[in-house]
Amino acid sequence: MKILIGSLFLVMSLSVYAFAGDGALSKPDVLEEESVAMTRGFSAYDTIIINNLDMDHAEYSRVDDEEKAKIESMKPMLNTIFTSTVAAELKKRGLFKDIKINVKPKGRELIYTASVNEFNAGSRALTMFIGFGSGKVNVIMTGKFIDAKTGKELASFKDQESGGFFGSQDLGGYEGKFPAFVGRIATLSTDFIEKLYK
Repeated sequence: MKILIGSLFLVMSLSVYAFAGDGALSKPDVLEEESVAMTRGFSAYDTIIINNLDMDHAEYSRVDDEEKAKIESMKPMLNTIFTSTVAAELKKRGLFKDIKINVKPKGRELIYTASVNEFNAGSRALTMFIGFGSGKVNVIMTGKFIDAKTGKELASFKDQESGGFFGSQDLGGYEGKFPAFVGRIATLSTDFIEKLYK
C-alpha cells in the first residue's frame, strides 16, 4: 500500500512539475512579482521600444491637493528618468541592436511598457511616532514586455520602492524620492531584461 501511495505521489508531482514548467524561461528573481510566459530570450529581437510611463491611472496615497499638483508637474521628469535610464543601461550592457523611445512599432519588435500604479507621499508623523516602516514614501510600478507583431505578453513585473535613505544620503521628501525610486526600478528592470535576454 505504501509503495502504491508513494508511486501515485511521484506521478502527481511529476505531472504538476511538467505543467508548471511548460517550456517557459525561469523568472529572473530581480523584482518583487514576476511572470514569464516566453520560451525564447529577448535576444530574438533586434529592436526594443521603450514607451513613456503610464501615470494617468496612478493611485495617490497620503497626497493632498497641493502635493498632487507638484507630482503632476514632476511627471515629464519621471518619464525622462525612466526612459533614459533603461535606454542607457541597455546600451551599456550591449543588449539589442536598436533601442527606440516612444515610436510606433513597425514589425517584429519588443515593446516595453510600464505604469506607475501608486504614488505614496508618506507621512512624517507616522514615521516619527509609530515607526516600523509606517508612513514611508513609496512608488509601485508594473511593467510589461510585449511582442509588437502578435500583441502577446511575454513577461511582466510589479515592484515597489520605498524608504528614506539611499546609502548614507537622505533624499528628503517625496520630491527627491520619487525620481530616485523610478530610476531604481528602471535599473532593476534592465537587470530583469538582461537575465531574459539569452
